[in-house]
Amino acid sequence: MKYTLLEMTQDVLSNMSSDEVNSIGDTVESLQVARIIKQKYFDVINRLNLIEHEQLLQLNPSLDDTSPVIMYVPEGVSNIKWLKYFNSNTSSAVNLAESTDINDEINGITPTSSSSGISPPGYAYVTLLPIEQFIEMVNRFDPSVDNVESFTFSDTSNGFNKSFTFYYKNDSQPCYATIISNYYVIFDSYDNTVDDTLQGSKTMFMGSVIPTFRMEDSFIPDLAEEQFPLLLSEAKSLAFYELKQQPHQLAMQESKRGWSTIQKKKNIDNVPSDFDQLPDFGRKGNYMRQPFLGGVYSW
Repeated sequence: MKYTLLEMTQDVLSNMSSDEVNSIGDTVESLQVARIIKQKYFDVINRLNLIEHEQLLQLNPSLDDTSPVIMYVPEGVSNIKWLKYFNSNTSSAVNLAESTDINDEINGITPTSSSSGISPPGYAYVTLLPIEQFIEMVNRFDPSVDNVESFTFSDTSNGFNKSFTFYYKNDSQPCYATIISNYYVIFDSYDNTVDDTLQGSKTMFMGSVIPTFRMEDSFIPDLAEEQFPLLLSEAKSLAFYELKQQPHQLAMQESKRGWSTIQKKKNIDNVPSDFDQLPDFGRKGNYMRQPFLGGVYSW
């Protein structure tokens, strides 16, 4: 069963033998309890990495033709699991070779090709690389050739304003990218025969969104029904410790039990069977083939 913020606040106050309230703002104590619930809510979702908070999103474009391969992570996104960019250029065999032979082969994907040998329009994986590896790769681009250009990247994070030169290709579908300062997404290339810069509408990524928490009586936290008892137990433990200066042994036990149950279910849901974890040894079939996405970028 799901509960509103007011219902959870009333439950915690009842456990502490405090005054009854009709709103979270009725008393100083009820408001303190509501803030504790908010704090524990974010603690819980940070530990659980809930799939309920994952969704398909798009990057924000720079729309700056002096730096056409830079884009931005939208505000409120905590991690990126994988990234794709729409390949609309079906007339270039060179573009197909670069996106398929390099990127798709790494990702373990067999693309669908037409009878002409050219892939139809569609989203293609962009492999996310660690920053150092990405810089080493683009530094190998030869700026003396016509299809290689450069731009100046400025990062003002943490009070440091430094500028760096990045190379990129201007005639091919982006295949690789890196994320800097948890905000800037820099790609290795773009196709100037299609767009002047990389377009946000052509990106697709799976990301975890940081949920909102409203200090309102009717607000219901974004959790599954079976996770509400854990949130309540965590809130009760902290409320007793901070407001009553004493531990709540039962709530602590319920909290431990709740975490144990969730971790067991999480293991069942996400971990392959013992058989699937054995070495392949040439087993036939592609049911275990998963695209290599360069890991999960989170912050």
